[in-house]
Amino acid sequence: MATTEREPLLVVLSGPGGVGKGTLAKELVDQDEDLVLSRSWTTRPRRNDENLEAYKFVSLEEFLRHRENNGFIEWNEFLGEFYGTPVPDDLISQDILLEIDVAGGRQILEKYSETVLIFVDTPDVSEQRRRLVERGDNAMQIEQRIEEGDRERKDAESLGYFKVVNNNLSQAVEKIQEIIDNERTS
Repeated sequence: MATTEREPLLVVLSGPGGVGKGTLAKELVDQDEDLVLSRSWTTRPRRNDENLEAYKFVSLEEFLRHRENNGFIEWNEFLGEFYGTPVPDDLISQDILLEIDVAGGRQILEKYSETVLIFVDTPDVSEQRRRLVERGDNAMQIEQRIEEGDRERKDAESLGYFKVVNNNLSQAVEKIQEIIDNERTS
């Protein structure tokens, strides 16, 4: 499907820590040639097993300088680290997938009312906790991410996010792709 006949979609993929947003985003852009992943900037350190391409890892000074120059369409501070989505290139003709938190999704929706909002979750909080432990988060980070997840679930519902439970990777990818395809044709 070519995207030249319509404006590119902005697709926001949000969800609490540990739900698999990064894995889902990678699967989606790998299978959908009309979808590109916006590479967010962050001041947090890279996790041991994290792909270098997952984020643009920058110093606090570089992040703040870019923010002051209006280089982000949304940004947020979470657990003492900054995250931001760079302003998209005007030449992009593909749909853009943003892997950001619900607060960022709210900022994007305020600027681009046609944004597709998708909230990914685990089947329950115990599964979220297990995944956070498995990826190596410390006990304090886990509790903060669980608490933030509760807040994000409520905010996502109030903003009208589509909800997808990631209990099975291929099924979750299929459901998200179905949402994107439906929005492309509506």
